[in-house]
Amino acid sequence: MKYLIVTADDLGLAKSINDGIVTACKEGIVTAVSVIPTGEAIQDALEAVKALPFRDAGAHLSLSETNPLLDTSKFYKSHNGLFFDILSGRADLGDIYSELKAQLEVLKRSGLKITHINSHEHIHMMPKILDIFIRLAKEYDVQAIRFPRGDRPAAGSSIVEYYKKAVLGHFASNMRKDLGETGLKYTDYFFGLLDAGSLDIDKIKIVLGLLKDGVTEFVTHPGFLGPKVLNRYSWHTGGETELFALTDNRIKAAIKENGVELITYEKFLTLK
Repeated sequence: MKYLIVTADDLGLAKSINDGIVTACKEGIVTAVSVIPTGEAIQDALEAVKALPFRDAGAHLSLSETNPLLDTSKFYKSHNGLFFDILSGRADLGDIYSELKAQLEVLKRSGLKITHINSHEHIHMMPKILDIFIRLAKEYDVQAIRFPRGDRPAAGSSIVEYYKKAVLGHFASNMRKDLGETGLKYTDYFFGLLDAGSLDIDKIKIVLGLLKDGVTEFVTHPGFLGPKVLNRYSWHTGGETELFALTDNRIKAAIKENGVELITYEKFLTLK
């Protein structure tokens, strides 16, 4: 059977993004959300979850783009700065652990049921950061973790396209080894990283046609383009295109045509 979890990341980043994600869950094919505790609209997000068709959520932990919860934490404009600090040994792993733990505490205190853990800009694919995620997952009894890998065939022959594929393959190979005997569950397949922020109907149809038997996670970034998104989160300017595609009847029909069953992460954890 082809099972598909369609996840909307960044719930809590901005109010208009929250509104778009809720719409994608209620009127579209989204079956999971990732809540970012450092987002400026986190309180609105925690209220928004109560109106969703499902009650579980993912912890979308961050060390970039947003603002830290602790004064001792160093945040970055993007994952690139963190990557170089990790490589050079300048990153304080103790401070990183404390910050990510504080973020999980925000979600725990809210009463939100956290079934899975992942990260903003997929920073948990970095080995030393992954160690912290595994530790926190065990401490907070989180049963599943996102394992990005594989993804779609390269859409073009550009150097940037092949570079992204190579980097993803390198980190995915190491991540598979590190997850090893941790007991954390992850889906059989994954899509969405290479097309993050630019999904449309045609690209989603391609993904649906590539699905195999087993469980696949497909990460998306729907949202409405409010002023804060346009001024601060320009990377999300494709959010309305993704929202349109995820709620389009042609995509819903394609899911049926490809014999796909949409499931939540909570359902995934009950599958053998």
